[in-house]
Amino acid sequence: MQEDIQYMDSLRKKSSQGMLLILPLIFVALISIYINPLLLIAVIVAIVLIYKKKVSKYRKEYRSYYKDVFVKKMILQAIPDAVYEPYQGFPKAVISGTALMAMGNVYSSEDYIRGTFNGVSFERADVLIQDETTDSEGNTSTTTYLRGRWMIFESNKTFQGDLQIIQKGFNFANRRKGFFTKKADRRHVFKTEDESFNKEFQCLCQDEGEAFYLLTPGVMQGLKRLAAAMDGKIMVGFVDNKMHVAVNSKKDSLEPPWRTITDEDINEVTREINAITSFVVSMNLDRKIFL
Repeated sequence: MQEDIQYMDSLRKKSSQGMLLILPLIFVALISIYINPLLLIAVIVAIVLIYKKKVSKYRKEYRSYYKDVFVKKMILQAIPDAVYEPYQGFPKAVISGTALMAMGNVYSSEDYIRGTFNGVSFERADVLIQDETTDSEGNTSTTTYLRGRWMIFESNKTFQGDLQIIQKGFNFANRRKGFFTKKADRRHVFKTEDESFNKEFQCLCQDEGEAFYLLTPGVMQGLKRLAAAMDGKIMVGFVDNKMHVAVNSKKDSLEPPWRTITDEDINEVTREINAITSFVVSMNLDRKIFL
């Protein structure tokens, strides 16, 4: 690991050295505006060439090495059969098809990982969902619905209806309980027998009998522990025999810092991996029945 960090440091320093070459040229360019327009053109060309060959090139190599080598090694240490595709994500249809989230009109996804942990198949990716609007005067505003991770786990129970569990403070969930939702697709609010759970989460389902079948006391305790441990508000949905988990961490994960990598950066990657493994363990997904 230390060799990887040293190599990434060398790439970062090469990029910084390129910027040091550019700074005096910017000064020359400002002066040449008033002295010699032809010199200005030559200086601009030089700046562009140096930026491409000395700055942009090494920055791209640094980011690529961080994700494709450094992060990948850490993931494989914890989950040996994992496949990490840093520049791929969930297609929009995967998320919208759950009918768990308001989808807005801006969507992107990256840092896709799939694999198995304790025999449980999973997928995860960073997801960004936003809604961009423009008023009559041409002013644009953007509302972020979700910026964080989306995880999908194989369920150890079969079920027909949907169950949605929303932590208080998780906004822009699609509750599907309105008049304009088809009656067969509607969810309705219900309460569990755990008052502390009801205070922290809102539960919606299509079939209460099936919801209680899925939402056992052990599952509720697991959700409370996980909500306390996550770096953002969570939403959990049981849809089509899969468990979907959205965590609104309000940040992009697995991104390289533009400085020497520290123990805290390593811990951040570890926490991202633990976000996957902790759900398998705390929700007893590796067992044939929920407890």
